[in-house]
Amino acid sequence: MNLSPLCILSPEDIEAIHEATMDILASTGVRVQSARMLQLLAEKGLDVDTQTGIVRFPRGSIEDAIASTPRSFEVFGREGEPAFVLGDGTPRVAAGHNAIFWVDSETGETRPSTVRDVEQFAHLCELLPNIDMIGIPVMPQDVPVAGATLLYGVRACIQNSRKPIYYSTDRPEVNRAIIRMLERAFAGDLSRQVYGITQVSPTSPLWWEEGVLEQIIETVETGVPIAILPEPNAGVSAPFTLAGLLTVNNAECLSGIAMIQLLKPGAKALYANSWTTTDMRSGAALVGSCETTICRIAGAQLARFYKLPCHTTAPNSDNHAHDEQNAWEKTLSQFCSIAAGNDLIVNCGMFATGMTCSHEQLVMDDEISAMARRIVAGVRVNADTIAADLIKSVGPAGTGYITSDHTMRWLRSDEYLTPRLAVRGSRTLWESAGAKDTYQIARDEVARLLQQPTAPLDATRLDGVSRVVDEFVRKG
Repeated sequence: MNLSPLCILSPEDIEAIHEATMDILASTGVRVQSARMLQLLAEKGLDVDTQTGIVRFPRGSIEDAIASTPRSFEVFGREGEPAFVLGDGTPRVAAGHNAIFWVDSETGETRPSTVRDVEQFAHLCELLPNIDMIGIPVMPQDVPVAGATLLYGVRACIQNSRKPIYYSTDRPEVNRAIIRMLERAFAGDLSRQVYGITQVSPTSPLWWEEGVLEQIIETVETGVPIAILPEPNAGVSAPFTLAGLLTVNNAECLSGIAMIQLLKPGAKALYANSWTTTDMRSGAALVGSCETTICRIAGAQLARFYKLPCHTTAPNSDNHAHDEQNAWEKTLSQFCSIAAGNDLIVNCGMFATGMTCSHEQLVMDDEISAMARRIVAGVRVNADTIAADLIKSVGPAGTGYITSDHTMRWLRSDEYLTPRLAVRGSRTLWESAGAKDTYQIARDEVARLLQQPTAPLDATRLDGVSRVVDEFVRKG
């Protein structure tokens, strides 16, 4: 039996947050900073104040939007092959995304990120079994035009891995270019099949800026799914209480999904969240706190209540080092995200409140994800696994287990997780192997994986992708 999904909200709690959200959207509304979107929403019959930009959503419009959003959809790899179904009850894990700095594997120093870092990151993602999708890990800093930095990151990921792509930008022109890149690289039909998912975020509290709205309008026509990911900050752009933080996130997320469905009923969208709490002593925004992890569980419950596919961010840590705090924050946030049933969990390879990446962190996060998935998979119980006949045949004080066919057969199954990095065995064995800590072992694993071949993009499609980047750079 699998582990039951983690729950932290009662049905009454969920209903209270839902009702408060419906009231906020109907009475207060959200600010929509786009004349084009205001006109489109007014044409759909919503209460639009063109002077203030406030749009109010009646309960029926939200309910209709929820009902018309697909509960699940298939995602494909670069070569047009099915990768997974998002929303089928199996949590999927993605690496990245959108940090700035990189920890150099050779020197251990934190420095500005490069395109080469992203290329190697994608190479590793292609080979790591618990990474299902690639978010662009950083905005590489060694590109000729600063405004094109994300395009270089996307190209590096497309070029070095067949896995699906996850990205985000608040600039419509960058979004258009990325979708053209995905079209040039994808061996399938991007208008019908999902190879990339884009993320857009409102500005808390309850404000949708023009660039994001233009991106929504354009993207719904392409077939690319949109993750609506609010990022409210407790005590700063949302109430300090967790219930208030959840309610602001819920209102912003549902308003975005409603706009998508009003523009194109049936368009693929995700209920997403990236909670931030605040250390009021220092003013630091936190993504690895235990309270953000509580919200990751609650967010998955709310998404299930609405029957919407959901996305959250994890494994997260606020520390700037690969240390014990990093490990406990990442393990708790990733386990709870998976155990709560979030459909897509994005952020492997990142730490330092999402500002820094490293190849070693990616490999360690792959292992954390494997452990979380194994725990959630639970205990397989049937006549073969109970093995009553074997127990009776070995009998009291028997010694036949280690040589039994049953042990040999299950030894080669997925009953036990075989870790890549964990130290197991005696101190003597550990010392003879160099007495390495986890970071050093991860560093060795990175070097080993980077020597293995992957599946680079063919020259014709790579040329098509590069032409999009070159054209963007020429236009400045």
